[in-house]
Amino acid sequence: MANVLAHFLAAYIVLAGPWLGRYWFERARKRIHSGAPNAKLQLYRSLVIEQIVSGTAILVFWRLGQIPAASLVLRAPRSWPWATAALLALVVALVWSGLKLRPKAGRIREKLRDGVGTLFPDTTGERSWFRRISIGAAISEELAYRGFLLYYFSSYLPQLNIPEKVLLSAVVFGLGHLYQGWKGVITTGIGGLVLAILYVSTGSLLAPMVVHAVVVLRVLLILPPEALQSIPAGAAA
Repeated sequence: MANVLAHFLAAYIVLAGPWLGRYWFERARKRIHSGAPNAKLQLYRSLVIEQIVSGTAILVFWRLGQIPAASLVLRAPRSWPWATAALLALVVALVWSGLKLRPKAGRIREKLRDGVGTLFPDTTGERSWFRRISIGAAISEELAYRGFLLYYFSSYLPQLNIPEKVLLSAVVFGLGHLYQGWKGVITTGIGGLVLAILYVSTGSLLAPMVVHAVVVLRVLLILPPEALQSIPAGAAA
């Protein structure tokens, strides 16, 4: 049972996930740009549900397969001082870069509004839901791409060494964001590589989860609620 579920989860993450994500995103993007009421909130709610389902599936696999928590790296970091130092350095760098980009909020929205910018929140209610999907993405995606996928590679592709598994997981993570276009695939692939290295070096999912959440929440720092007002009227229309 555990083997069947492992192969099913791997097939979904590697093969089906990228294309389903792209299909759902394009459908939501059209609804949002058509002016459908609450289209963006509906997208956020569906994303939260998907995150709960995917995260639960990984945990069910862990329990049904009687897999030690350490195998999915569901444990504390090997070295708290090292993990804390690395975490603080990355979080400070992300916050600093977000503050530096804030004056360009209007241009960023305009540049990305027909693509991944569709996901950016505008209202207070949308920003509240965006916080939830940011935390949900950090938990569910780290469980899937770092916890489960690296465990799967170790169990079913034992000929791969650690750098190869890390690189492969980063490629799969990038492809999982196919809805952002190929430029987004490359960017998130590089981000996935950093998260995988952080995961391997600390021996825990805790640090990559926190960094992942900060990366997504950084959107709220770069684009404050009033950022929409800085877009030219014609562009906003």
